[in-house]
Amino acid sequence: MTQGLLVLTWLAPLLLLTFAYRRPGRVAIALGALPGLLAAILVPVNTSVEIPWLFLGMSLQLDQTGSWFLLFSSLMWLAAGAYAGLTMQQHTARFTVFFLLACTGNLMLIVAADMVSFYIGFALMGLAATGLIVHRRSQRARRAARVYLWWTLIGEMALFTAVLLLAGEMASARFADLAPAAIPGWAVALLLFGFGIKLALPGLHVWLPLAYTAASPPAAAVLSGPMISAGLLGWLRFLPPGASGTPGWGEALIVVGVVGTCLGTLAGLVQHSPRSVLAYSSIAKMGLITAVFGTAVTDPDAAPAVFIALAVFAMHHLMLKGTLFLGIGEWRRHGRSPWLTAVTLVLILAMVGAPFTSGAGAKLLLDGATAGSEHDLAWLFGFSALGTLFLMARLLWLLMQQPARDDVPPDAASAVWLALATSAIVLPLVLLPIPLAHSGLATLAVGLAIVVAFVVYRKRLPFRLPSVPPGDFVYLYRIAREVRSGRFMRGGFRLSRHTLISPHGLSLSARYAGALTWLLLFLLILTMTLLPG
Repeated sequence: MTQGLLVLTWLAPLLLLTFAYRRPGRVAIALGALPGLLAAILVPVNTSVEIPWLFLGMSLQLDQTGSWFLLFSSLMWLAAGAYAGLTMQQHTARFTVFFLLACTGNLMLIVAADMVSFYIGFALMGLAATGLIVHRRSQRARRAARVYLWWTLIGEMALFTAVLLLAGEMASARFADLAPAAIPGWAVALLLFGFGIKLALPGLHVWLPLAYTAASPPAAAVLSGPMISAGLLGWLRFLPPGASGTPGWGEALIVVGVVGTCLGTLAGLVQHSPRSVLAYSSIAKMGLITAVFGTAVTDPDAAPAVFIALAVFAMHHLMLKGTLFLGIGEWRRHGRSPWLTAVTLVLILAMVGAPFTSGAGAKLLLDGATAGSEHDLAWLFGFSALGTLFLMARLLWLLMQQPARDDVPPDAASAVWLALATSAIVLPLVLLPIPLAHSGLATLAVGLAIVVAFVVYRKRLPFRLPSVPPGDFVYLYRIAREVRSGRFMRGGFRLSRHTLISPHGLSLSARYAGALTWLLLFLLILTMTLLPG
């Protein structure tokens, strides 16, 4: 029975596609991940299934790491599906098809024990997510989906090439037979690049803010939770400790992670919509994960402890970030209300790592796992904690601008979100090896003091923060394209509704000026990071 449940984990949402265009479609989208949740609870760890006639021989296995990923990912898919079924009124059949396909791919790669099955699940998840982004069919959604699709195809081509290189070195496609000495250097580079796109590393991240802001709240919840975590799981599966092609990559990953943490924080602070703030917060968190993973690459002996800490931290982030994205949907539906503000504040406290929350315990695990590394990341953890506090303060400030609406009482969708919020706060502490840490109070106090001082004196500051549009580099590319075409210098030519070039000079709006400022900050931080000493 347990083996059949493991197969149904990815097969059930695929079979439910038959109900997408029928009346039970709303039920199908809500129940697609239920077998996966049951498998995470009932299937014993290290249970395996072989399906030799499927693909090139499909192998399924549920190890401890996979069990954590399956449990929290399934829970997020269930909650997002139920919320979508209760709130979405238009084009639900098309959304259900892409939602179930993406769910199938995500759950398949989690339980996959061989490279081919993992890649098929990863590719299915990535391609199906395009339909979730473009669901609203607006011009902004189409542009976001187009950028996302290009980056997804590039990443999947890199992963496919890496799988071919590994297949040439191995007699088996199973992860258990993946010896560190069998990984060519080019395969390591392609794996870091391909999964790095999903993790939104600096320079590879331009799709993420566009996608998160264009997608509906249920789609953004699964994009920011189970799907982005799949990039980390890919690194954990394909790059065992001490892999032969990894020397030198550890330091590079640490540098990239530091830059991602800094840039995600800086760009997120000058956003003007709650979803774009959460999008750049995800970039900052993935930067921290990348830096910590780099320490495991440089020190293979510490890798097992680091991998466990990374998996726990990823699950903490998966639950809270997905719940906050669904919460934005609640703020739009109900406006500012006491109960919504209170629940959001508790989620934010867990996100910033307040004492006795999953955030404090997860960061303590990361600190302990990297304590013996030659690269001291304590300062990065402190910066990340302060940056997360500032970003969450910015998020709460933007949410509080919503008008109060007392005419819309909580409904069934609100109950789904409240249940998910309770799970996000409680379950990581109960089901993961997270210690009840009382640390982080000093950082929280300092950060709150800075936030209060900024709010009080913000009108007296001699400068104004720049405005960075979601997608940052995409806008810079548009400017560069106009410059290259020669139209940029024509008098009176209007580049777009955000930019005006007059015969008397060049006038850039705050959006483009902010994008240029963002680029200068990127180059400055990168230069400072690479300086010796």
